[in-house]
Amino acid sequence: MQGPAEQSRAGVIRDAFGRPCLDIEAAARRETVNPDMLDHIVSIKNNCPKLIKVKVCYFNSDQCKDVELQAYKRVDTFLGAMRGVNFFRYSIIQK
Repeated sequence: MQGPAEQSRAGVIRDAFGRPCLDIEAAARRETVNPDMLDHIVSIKNNCPKLIKVKVCYFNSDQCKDVELQAYKRVDTFLGAMRGVNFFRYSIIQK
């Protein structure tokens, strides 16, 4: 498992009780065919009753994925793959 996402300048969407709507986890997973390559996966769960759009990026990079999270759903996003990179930094921008 990775550490938390880097803080973005944009605000965090919160529920009626002031808790963040999104639970975010990330992990580097070894590929089956080539174990030297690791897939970087970011999992995002929406705990609120509304659609939330996010942009997931490698930190300080233009390599990003746009994700739409339906209410109370989880999405696993493939950010990229790198040889031998177990830990990666990423950022989340909520829209």
